[in-house]
Amino acid sequence: MLLLLTVICVVFLLRTILIAMGLYKNPLLDSFSVYGPAERPYLVGLPLLVWNGLMLVVVGMWAASFPSFSFALSAVGVLMGFLALLGYNSYDSAIRWHLRWFPFPLWYHELTERTTRYERRRIAFMWLHLPFKMRLTYNSSDRAFFIWADFVIIGTVREEEYDPQHDTAVYYGGNIGSL
Repeated sequence: MLLLLTVICVVFLLRTILIAMGLYKNPLLDSFSVYGPAERPYLVGLPLLVWNGLMLVVVGMWAASFPSFSFALSAVGVLMGFLALLGYNSYDSAIRWHLRWFPFPLWYHELTERTTRYERRRIAFMWLHLPFKMRLTYNSSDRAFFIWADFVIIGTVREEEYDPQHDTAVYYGGNIGSL
């Protein structure tokens, strides 16, 4: 059982590190698909705290024959889990602290600068329809990902008018002949 828990911690810790490095795009793109008044970005530091904390607790269990060392590892792991819990509960203040220590990958910044919220949402929903091998290709190549994202944007041409009263954009179905 302890071996299974260790493997799970290592796998999810590696997944979180890949997200932080920008080599796994799914969670960041999933955050674009959420409807609501404001975008809530995926904060990679919170799962990193959770999985590191759980990994320290598991290592503390492995080192049970050294009680003081095991207790210290477990205590630090529980503290990291508590900090992650605070971050999940006070999300707005966690965003400010998160961006100081864990900046988003470069492709994330470029995508948010080049696209509107509506276009990012369309990209996120189209990402769900991609085959697994194509997702792997786009995860590893930012250039290929941006070419694909441009095609998604071109394929969903819309007219956009800004509504200052509601601070939103109103979208009308565009007609290719009217361009």
